[in-house]
Amino acid sequence: MKYLGIARKKKGQVIMPDTFKEVEGKLYEVIEVGGSLLLIPSPLNRERLARIERLAQLSIKEHRKTLEGLAR
Repeated sequence: MKYLGIARKKKGQVIMPDTFKEVEGKLYEVIEVGGSLLLIPSPLNRERLARIERLAQLSIKEHRKTLEGLAR
């Protein structure tokens, strides 16, 4: 995993941090999960999307107490 920095939303567009320029030219699928945006390298087929959804739900379930604590 590599931390790229903080993205911001401005006039309906997501502005990525300067470090994201290292991956210029690639296409990404954007998925919203519980208010969080995930950028996934394209192409994204149904099987891959279903797997991402299952893993995200599992992770949320396993870490719900921690996530709720962070939300406060």
